[in-house]
Amino acid sequence: MGTFLANTHAEIPTKNANYPSRRVCGDIRVTLFELKRDFDVHTLSSCEISLGSVIYAPMHFSVDTSTITAIRFPNLREVHGYILLAYSSMHSFSSMFPRLSVIHGKDLYHGYSLIIMDNFLLESLGLTSLISIRRGNIIIARNSQLCYARSLHWDDVMETKNTQVIARQNRDNCAFCPTCPSACWSPTQCQQRCSPNCQGNCLSETVCCPEQCVGGCHYSNITATSSLICNACKNMRIHKTGLCVEKCPDNMLKAGGALCVTHKECTSFFLGTGFISDEINECVLSCPPGFTRMSRSRCVRCISSPANNYCHGACKDRHIRSIGDFRSLKYCSRVHTLNIYNIETVDTRRNTFLEAFSALSSLEQIDHEFTIHNVKIFSALSVFSRLRRIGITSNSSMTIEENEFLTELWPSTQPIIQGSLNIVRNARLCLKNIVNFINYTMTRETDLQVTRDTRNEYANGYLASCESNFLSITIGKVYSFTANINVAIPKESFLRSSGTAEHLRRPFLSVYYKITRTKNETHVDATHSNKWSRVVEKVNYNLTPQGKY
Repeated sequence: MGTFLANTHAEIPTKNANYPSRRVCGDIRVTLFELKRDFDVHTLSSCEISLGSVIYAPMHFSVDTSTITAIRFPNLREVHGYILLAYSSMHSFSSMFPRLSVIHGKDLYHGYSLIIMDNFLLESLGLTSLISIRRGNIIIARNSQLCYARSLHWDDVMETKNTQVIARQNRDNCAFCPTCPSACWSPTQCQQRCSPNCQGNCLSETVCCPEQCVGGCHYSNITATSSLICNACKNMRIHKTGLCVEKCPDNMLKAGGALCVTHKECTSFFLGTGFISDEINECVLSCPPGFTRMSRSRCVRCISSPANNYCHGACKDRHIRSIGDFRSLKYCSRVHTLNIYNIETVDTRRNTFLEAFSALSSLEQIDHEFTIHNVKIFSALSVFSRLRRIGITSNSSMTIEENEFLTELWPSTQPIIQGSLNIVRNARLCLKNIVNFINYTMTRETDLQVTRDTRNEYANGYLASCESNFLSITIGKVYSFTANINVAIPKESFLRSSGTAEHLRRPFLSVYYKITRTKNETHVDATHSNKWSRVVEKVNYNLTPQGKY
């Protein structure tokens, strides 16, 4: 990246700044379904902030192309979810999204925040104002006429540096950017690059944005005294003034997890509509699952039960496959079935975890089935802090299996279980924690069927240090590269209660070691880290006169 001079003393808007309130909407969808029912594109085209996602997939071969090419979003600067642009006959998206500057990626489409696929006439992307994608991967594929996608410096755009950019099956025989030093959106549109001093946020190569900004900034008006306004804020924004703040003032409501509005503003916040949820202190586009609309544009919690079909099915079944999916539990106090499985990796930003796990704060009861399978983000289940009961009949079930980093269940207050309990193949979950959990439940609920493998000491905890003993070690002969080390191990550590050799608990012993540089060294590392070498020795269980092996 080149070196540029930068003005780092940009003004931050104050309450008296001439800042027009931005028009806010939820999801923006332009698909075959919307086009056939003659949706109001004029209203959506006025949006400046989308608190949802943008899907533009008109299926060009099924509709009048003159209609869909006239659709524009000239004011849209900020999208909180993902953007999907597909199956269109656009040559470029420059006129459709001239001001789009930031994609937050709070909701992802199969892990992607920007998807551009199967646009058979697309020649250039044209997203010239886009300078920040905060989360999620990118895929640009099967656009047979598209050039310059590979020329772009996506690392400058991506806030999370370990993300993936896939560009394939586009036009490969493109010329280099003809009018730009290295990167371009089109033959005549260069990629804007910021000075290193701006940390990815700039108005131009020589003007940095305020440090609270994300996705650049713009002037509030064209007068000589105009101030720089953030296109988006790192945390929260006062909707009326444009001020970036750490959190909303106590007398204001949150909207979309990013904006702060007054109670009066809320009722017309989303293009003329809006609802107040006092319980969660939020302004919402519509009453969320688990809430009922009441008078004066207010949402009141619905008490979920079989009698009202779990608030009309809002919290009946939940299947969680990613961190983002946890948000579907945000307003549920009771669910029929909850399955969480195959969550391998997550965004490591702390706010992502807090936002996801805060959605569990309402959950108090799971009626029928609770499964946690191959989830690598849980070390304990204390995130289900308010969960009081799992299962309401003998046919209910709870299964916890193959969770590599789970070490505890509920270390303090734990729920009551009814029905079947199966806990297996959790490598770092010790049997004693499982037994304590079972014993607690059995004192309060007798209708509990524990599978045999749950109590099997080999079925869990096989990579954990579940027992600690001080061992007597003597050094035998020391050679150039090896040494004989004798370890005296109490027989009860290797034999079952019968005390006979035929009932060995552990016929093998794992020894972890390091090569040291000096004679006496102390090392404290996890034994499963790559810093230790390992050998496996068979236990010699011939009795000694002292009763040891």
